[in-house]
Amino acid sequence: MIRFVAENNPVHRVNERVRTRLVAAQNEMLESVFSDAKAFCEAVFDDLRISVTAPNSLAGAPPSFVSDQPFPHLIEYFTTLLQAASVDEHSARIHAANLAQRTHLVRAFPDPDEAVGFVTEKVRTIVQRFPKRASDIERGRNPGDVLDPYILAATQMLLYGGDFQGAIGATVAHKALMIIEGLMGHLHEEVIGHMRGNVRAPEPKKEEIDVEDNPFPGADVVQPPRKDGDGMRFHQIKSKTGSAKGGDGRRLGEQLRRLRLYYGGEVFYDALIGNTLRGHRSMRGVLTAEPRTVVLVGEAAFEELTNSSIGPELLLRVYTGAFSNVARQEGYHINTMAEGIVTTFQARADTAGDDFLDQLLSKSIRSNRDEQDSRVYQPPTRGSRSARRK
Repeated sequence: MIRFVAENNPVHRVNERVRTRLVAAQNEMLESVFSDAKAFCEAVFDDLRISVTAPNSLAGAPPSFVSDQPFPHLIEYFTTLLQAASVDEHSARIHAANLAQRTHLVRAFPDPDEAVGFVTEKVRTIVQRFPKRASDIERGRNPGDVLDPYILAATQMLLYGGDFQGAIGATVAHKALMIIEGLMGHLHEEVIGHMRGNVRAPEPKKEEIDVEDNPFPGADVVQPPRKDGDGMRFHQIKSKTGSAKGGDGRRLGEQLRRLRLYYGGEVFYDALIGNTLRGHRSMRGVLTAEPRTVVLVGEAAFEELTNSSIGPELLLRVYTGAFSNVARQEGYHINTMAEGIVTTFQARADTAGDDFLDQLLSKSIRSNRDEQDSRVYQPPTRGSRSARRK
């Protein structure tokens, strides 16, 4: 049973899988798992198999006394602790960095290894889509998204002193960054939804609330009450204050309003990256539709989402672990990819008797007239598109 919620609240009727996660989120909260800072520290030491006893001075202090320290402070703290246990300074520094990393992961997640593994797999899938061949930068998934030879020429001449490989490297980096940007928006929601005290809301199937099939439309993360007197908390999360267009604000606000009226509690509209609400593109629309929405940005948003003063650092810690893992495993390097792509372009140009840019211009601009002129163009039918995909 979800604690601290009135028996007649419809949240008790959501489907069993979501209800189980809400109960687990209450049980996994930091203060529910660790009796004090000493117990928390001992768990971190055990995870890394470090035979050091946590100081008795931590007994009775809340777990957050250690867990919510900034990363550099933790490194100094653990270095001092390890040296006092007769660990040499060099080894103490190495172990202290690992302990600080683990401290933040244990603070953030009930199962840190599962969280890092989940993010690692997500990132690996995305990295495998990074440009590797000439065809990867010549055309996007949309047939009309072709490489712009004029921008490439400007990049070559204005940014790289005429070096074509440098310009290709910049193009590869730009494509990769766009893929990374698409990854991060959805990844934030997933990772924060797995943090202690949080539940990732199921993807909405429609606008209307259905406790069995569509319990929380409009919410990305749901937080059950932490203590008696608290209510349910529903969060809509964006990467930045400009991630949603102004016209989307009213629709998002209406969704949050329906959640509040149905389940009670509080509703939040969070932008993770930024330090001011000034210039927020969709805030006005959200507040017009649901004036009781709490709109947050940056550190203020992280504090509500993570119940921690170091929320941004907690997210960074799992990301750096996953990014490092994938970088070692995949070995992707832009300069290497650019070199291979330039070799392909060089071979084409030599065969055609053109230079790089003229060859790219031809490939980006020229085609059959019946593909380029609406007066004679015949769009493919659904059947022909399906056959082409096969």
